[in-house]
Amino acid sequence: MNEIRNVPGLWTSLFHWISYMFFIAFLPKKAKGPLIAFISAVILLIQTTLYITFVADRTGPYFNIANSLFALWTLVPFLMFTSGSFCNKVYYCARAFILGAFFVSLGWQFYSFNFSKIPGMAGFGGECLFMALIAVFSIAVIYTAERWNLKVDQEMNVTPIAAAGVLVIALATYVLSSLSYAFQGVPFTAARDAEIYSIRSLTYFGGVAILFAVHLQLCEVYTQNERHALQSVLDTQYRNYRAMQDSISIVNQKYHDMKHQIALLRSELGNEKKLEYLDQVESEISTYEAQNKTGNEVLDTILTGKSQQCYANHISFTCVADGHALDFLSVMDMSAIFGNALDNAIESVMKIENPEERLIHLSVSMQRQFVSIILRNRYKDEPVMHEGLPQTTKKEKALHGYGVKSIKSTVEKHGGAASVGTRDGWFELSILMPAAQKGKR
Repeated sequence: MNEIRNVPGLWTSLFHWISYMFFIAFLPKKAKGPLIAFISAVILLIQTTLYITFVADRTGPYFNIANSLFALWTLVPFLMFTSGSFCNKVYYCARAFILGAFFVSLGWQFYSFNFSKIPGMAGFGGECLFMALIAVFSIAVIYTAERWNLKVDQEMNVTPIAAAGVLVIALATYVLSSLSYAFQGVPFTAARDAEIYSIRSLTYFGGVAILFAVHLQLCEVYTQNERHALQSVLDTQYRNYRAMQDSISIVNQKYHDMKHQIALLRSELGNEKKLEYLDQVESEISTYEAQNKTGNEVLDTILTGKSQQCYANHISFTCVADGHALDFLSVMDMSAIFGNALDNAIESVMKIENPEERLIHLSVSMQRQFVSIILRNRYKDEPVMHEGLPQTTKKEKALHGYGVKSIKSTVEKHGGAASVGTRDGWFELSILMPAAQKGKR
């Protein structure tokens, strides 16, 4: 067969739409549910009309220019539906465009060369049936290849250099696949339609393979960066614990020395006003003594340090804890859980202007064979939740949010589970771990 019919505009438009809607389903979104479904259907209708009117069945440079503008159109849904950086949107848009182009080109070649000759498959009904099967097949292939690397509502933080690199690869793939439409008799071009479509399918396949390899590399870098960030959080909390332990030990020693000196002065003074002054001094320095006696020295140290931080910032911090229930946790694990949790709680209540509403409550208890840890704090603004985690409101989001991840990672390491949520104006972190496991202290 020397001449075959070009891919109808309907299928080209539909496969591109399927491809980018697949990626949008996994990315953080600005809208939800019916609104996305309605707008995406409108976008499909508009882009199909545009492609059939201005791109399909065109030849020469006009085809390439029109198709380039159509490629830009595929960025629109990413801009409308997904949140996050512009680089992320460009990155996934470029991948979606090449994937859609590959599957529609490959599917149409199979149909034109083979399946259109089957009785009953030559008409529009046969086209619809076969292309529907190719659409299902393409979604299955994309999902199988991407499921290990894509997580719902997770932004991969693509850098501008990475986005530009992927864009260049996609552009080069498109240019090589379309040379035959604009030029004849030059390298990498063909004169017959059958050859043109074969070159196009093979070129798009190469582009898909290269972009997927780049994606795997970026995912590996992202995973390593996240692992290093979590370890950095653990190390920071452990260093904070050691610093608190040293400072609290010194303060307690000085406190006990001063308490004995005040007792000696009180026995030698008879003036009532002087005694009142000594009482006041003793009351003030008593706030620096380690008041938390939970039965676990590590927890006592962490709670004492955070209690002093709360006192300095006019935060009411109450604690009811059975420290013996946490004996199976290592110092690093204790620092990761309670250090990160209390830091997040203090940061949250500090945004509340009224000091009387700056409330934090911690409870640690045994419930049968499980340790229950519940930390509750008031908050000013309702936190935005994604995948069970609160999203940071800070501009540099890539540098934040690992505190809760560190907590969940530590808890899951011991076979437990951690969850966060809001209720009646309180933000609540709830942890449940089996107490049977014994760790090394």
